[in-house]
Amino acid sequence: MTVARALLGATVRVGDRAVRLVETEAYVAGDPASHTFRGPTRRNRSMFGAPGTLYVYRIHQVVCANLVTRSGEAVLLRAGEPLGLLAVNPSGPGRLCAVLGLTIGDDGTDVTRDGRIRLYGRLRRPARIAVGPRVGIRRAVDRPLRFAEAGNRWVSRPRPSA
Repeated sequence: MTVARALLGATVRVGDRAVRLVETEAYVAGDPASHTFRGPTRRNRSMFGAPGTLYVYRIHQVVCANLVTRSGEAVLLRAGEPLGLLAVNPSGPGRLCAVLGLTIGDDGTDVTRDGRIRLYGRLRRPARIAVGPRVGIRRAVDRPLRFAEAGNRWVSRPRPSA
């Protein structure tokens, strides 16, 4: 949960595309909604990697990305505010990955090292953080593990309360 909050305001850059993260969701140890709940598989092996590893996966024909925080735990990158000349909507995990150009081939990438995909610290700290239940899952939906910059127009819907 701490990392999910701390990532709000951080920048993700993929090549010449960049967003400032405005929404995240935490997936913690023993979480029945996490892809790691039943243990390692070929599909989720990146989720058991080192902190800073991307776990990129396809769900409902959409690519989504989690950032590993510790083995078996991660933060879903839900929405970003476009930076620079980026004039598209990166609101929602699938759109965010599409806008950044993330693909299944990026699974396992270490975003803490120089490369095509990089994570940078906060440009600015959110004034207020909204917290609410995660969306798009069937298990443990009541857990308040979704974090967003309150009032930011790029936060996906339904927006968590401040």
